[in-house]
Amino acid sequence: MTLTTHATLGAVIGKLAGNPVLAFILAFCSHLLIDMVPHGDTGLSDNFRIHKKNQKLAVAYVAVDAIVALAFVLLIANTRDIDHLRNFTWGIIGGVLPDFLVGLYDLTKTPLLRWFYRVHFFFHDFFVKRRGEVPLYYAILAQVVFIAYLQTKL
Repeated sequence: MTLTTHATLGAVIGKLAGNPVLAFILAFCSHLLIDMVPHGDTGLSDNFRIHKKNQKLAVAYVAVDAIVALAFVLLIANTRDIDHLRNFTWGIIGGVLPDFLVGLYDLTKTPLLRWFYRVHFFFHDFFVKRRGEVPLYYAILAQVVFIAYLQTKL
């Protein structure tokens, strides 16, 4: 999933959660669960991590994804009256943190994050390895529709 999808879902969870700790935990867990849906990036991820091919393309994809997510979150934050800003913020942080932890592991290979890396990809690859991947174009289109729906809940 794109960071924008995770951030938007985290924001909605933050709005619905009763406190920032709950918002963070639920959004963090939602990241793992929603990543189970095939979303077109397994080939890009495998090429980067396993085959060491197309690394510049993968880095460019992540950079654009992060910029779009940041812009979208700022747009939402500046155009909506957010009642519980702390919950909103911690929901977004919980929603995107798993991907940042995986990226940190990719960069450092620290044993402290290896377990989480494995857990993340257990969920990420759960259906993809059993049923196959969907084309990235269709996955991004589906995520745009999902994000549009989610932002109506903010």
